[in-house]
Amino acid sequence: MIPQSTRRRRKQAAESPQAGGDAGRRPVLTIRVDFGPPGSLGPGKIRLMELISKHGSISAAGKEMGMSYRRAWLLVDDINQMFRAPLVEKQTGGSGGGGARLSKLGRDVVGRYRAIEGAAATASAADLRALKASLAAPPSDRDSQDA
Repeated sequence: MIPQSTRRRRKQAAESPQAGGDAGRRPVLTIRVDFGPPGSLGPGKIRLMELISKHGSISAAGKEMGMSYRRAWLLVDDINQMFRAPLVEKQTGGSGGGGARLSKLGRDVVGRYRAIEGAAATASAADLRALKASLAAPPSDRDSQDA
């Protein structure tokens, strides 16, 4: 039996723009910044930080991304260890409970990543269109052409 987390990842991959499930979708450029031994920063960690900012909670952010609290917390720990100061700050509990938020550096890192992503998408748009035009027809389209 396939574990639920694997099934969820497969489903998300099939629904993602990169999967090509919809022939009308445009290609998507995915950016990952590799810092060498300190680690890398890509769309998953950035999305997690954005959701932490939105929800004020590591648990809620992880849940929205379909991951366990432990997995989300481990990613946050990786992110915080990578930079000179924490990007995600934990807030102590109280009557309203604890929570988390992005530090000033965290907000800056997310903004710079999104700027890099936007600049790369703009710079590569013509090449992505050319690559898409070079793709083979999806199997369902090929089957109807053979009939």
